[in-house]
Amino acid sequence: MLVGCAYQPGSFAHAQHDFVGQRITVGCLDVAVERRADASIGPVLGYQFGNRCDQPALIDLGAVAVIGRDPQGADVALRPYDPHREIRPAEIDGRSVGAEALAYASDRPLSEVCADAAALAHAVPPRWLCFGVPTRAATAPGGAR
Repeated sequence: MLVGCAYQPGSFAHAQHDFVGQRITVGCLDVAVERRADASIGPVLGYQFGNRCDQPALIDLGAVAVIGRDPQGADVALRPYDPHREIRPAEIDGRSVGAEALAYASDRPLSEVCADAAALAHAVPPRWLCFGVPTRAATAPGGAR
């Protein structure tokens, strides 16, 4: 028998792993979002979510509005890179967790990326989370970290 395997509401952790990034609660979902190192196509956002309710909850990564700001201050709407059209709404079972990382296509460097995390659950009002350029881990002499 497994005990304590279900997601615990408000913990932002599962199996002794904390959710990384900025955290919010939207309806039945505890959500953490982080900006990861940019991919060649553009910025990458990592999403972790836990269903705090006993019934299934909607997860719609494609509905998340994402805006980038270039170093000159111009805003641009970003779309997830999805060449095979695989991103679609889904349900996550009660007390379950999930994670996904999405790259957002951009033809220019972005100094800031903001995402409406409430849209993940089709919730209103918007809950904007903003992220600067991710920092790289410092490398010690000789390549050791």
